[in-house]
Amino acid sequence: MYSALLNLEGKKVTVVGGGEVAFRKVSSFIEEDCEIHVIAPSFIEEFKTLGHKVHRIYKCYEEGDCAGSFIVVAATDDYEVNEQIGQFCKRGHILCNVVDNKPLSSFIVPSTLKRGDLTISISTGGASPSLAAKIRRELEDKYDAHYGEYIARLGRIRNCVLEKVTDEVEKKRILKHIITLEPQELEAYEKSHFND
Repeated sequence: MYSALLNLEGKKVTVVGGGEVAFRKVSSFIEEDCEIHVIAPSFIEEFKTLGHKVHRIYKCYEEGDCAGSFIVVAATDDYEVNEQIGQFCKRGHILCNVVDNKPLSSFIVPSTLKRGDLTISISTGGASPSLAAKIRRELEDKYDAHYGEYIARLGRIRNCVLEKVTDEVEKKRILKHIITLEPQELEAYEKSHFND
């Protein structure tokens, strides 16, 4: 499997299913600023917490319901329906995750830790999602909530260095140096070197 981060902004994402698995899949798309459609004859209560960010379509899946989607997730509790969705997407060259059929899926979803612009994805290639989740939990302690601001500060300093430092050797030296600094040291470095 080839790892990639996808920009879903403005793209149509379709999830078929209204249960717990579908809810988890939909929840992972919420922050992506995409157009989310969920198709199911009924939905668990948790879907109400997602508000207007999700278009719920109350119906059973029919051939063609996923047309025009950039990404599709087949997450019903019916293996045959999931397979139909996967086959439709395969014929239409649509990225599709079939939750109970890895061979029919064109992608799998890794366990992901996000801290601002920092994204750490862990995958076992589908062999053990539980292990991937365990490793993610372990990384949550090492890369805590403060890492969001730390990454943002690194980005600001990098942009200043690229803009203001003309000597290429010095530029590389600074960029290598700043990633060795602890968060408090980086904050002090930014204030002393780049705050006008």
